Amino acid sequence: MRGTVTIGIVGAGFGQQVLAPAFKSSPGSEVGAICASRLQRAQQAAQTLGIPKATDDWRELVADPDIHALALAVPPSLQAEIALAAAQAGKHLFCEKPLALNVSQAQSILTAARQSKIVHAMDFTFPEIGAWQKARELLRSPAFGRIRHVALTWRVETYAYRGRAESWKTRAASGGGTLNSFASHTFYYLEWLLGRIEKVSARLAPREAEVEARVDAWVEFAAGFSGAVSIAADAFLGPGHRLEVYGDAGTLVLENATADYARGFKLSLGRRVAPRLAAIAAADDDSPTDGRVYPVSRIAGRFIEAIRSGQTVIPNLEHGLRAQLLLDTLRLADRSGLWQAVGAG
Repeated sequence: MRGTVTIGIVGAGFGQQVLAPAFKSSPGSEVGAICASRLQRAQQAAQTLGIPKATDDWRELVADPDIHALALAVPPSLQAEIALAAAQAGKHLFCEKPLALNVSQAQSILTAARQSKIVHAMDFTFPEIGAWQKARELLRSPAFGRIRHVALTWRVETYAYRGRAESWKTRAASGGGTLNSFASHTFYYLEWLLGRIEKVSARLAPREAEVEARVDAWVEFAAGFSGAVSIAADAFLGPGHRLEVYGDAGTLVLENATADYARGFKLSLGRRVAPRLAAIAAADDDSPTDGRVYPVSRIAGRFIEAIRSGQTVIPNLEHGLRAQLLLDTLRLADRSGLWQAVGAG
């Protein structure tokens, strides 16, 4: 399309804090409306951000001919319904992870998007961060050697657990839980970094809770090596986010002990020719804004350009469906107590 792409944002939490500034910084776009569950909150966000329209009904944005695309920042249970309606109405879609509550819902959204021939994107942010991009480059270098195994730990205490706050993130019907909040990111970036995952085993805990706070998983990659994943959202004084990749000629560590989960990653590399971990410099965002804005703005910019040029965005709903398949397979592995093969979706 020609001209400015007008975005409607649904969700006034992450939508106001991250999506609005990300799209406002993207050339060729403008934020034309924001929707929240309460009209007063939508109006306050619109006034603060200089957005012309505010509503408490997302259907108004789906029906509005002046809105070209929707950017969604709502719980997975709501995102599935809104995304499907928007896709069927021909609105371009920018979605959060996870795409839906299950593979069936995610597939329905992707099918509708293909039928309407809309542009679609998924907000998987870690591959947009400089340290992660440098890590991928190093892991693909022949000098790193053949990967032997991988260990990932991500242990923090979220606001919902720290304050025992009432939140959709601890309600199963809304799509809460550590699998959806954290592992959706994790299993997307593990395949982005290391290739396809073929088999998984998992244990979710605590058993008596409505949703899992902790995820322990074991994976086998198509390339022939294994990995261990341990994620906790209820870890008081948890050490943060750390990925270790061990090769026969090198070891790579990517870690972030800060409270800003998108900014603060440190990358280290050790090789047999120099057997110690040494810091590796990588381009990073040092703006004073919320650390999440910069990586999201990179995807948002590609999304806008794709709408204007008719191209495809990466990551998109196909990647969202793949991540959903991995999450569903992890749940099946937990229920069965057995290793499960990951399908080809």
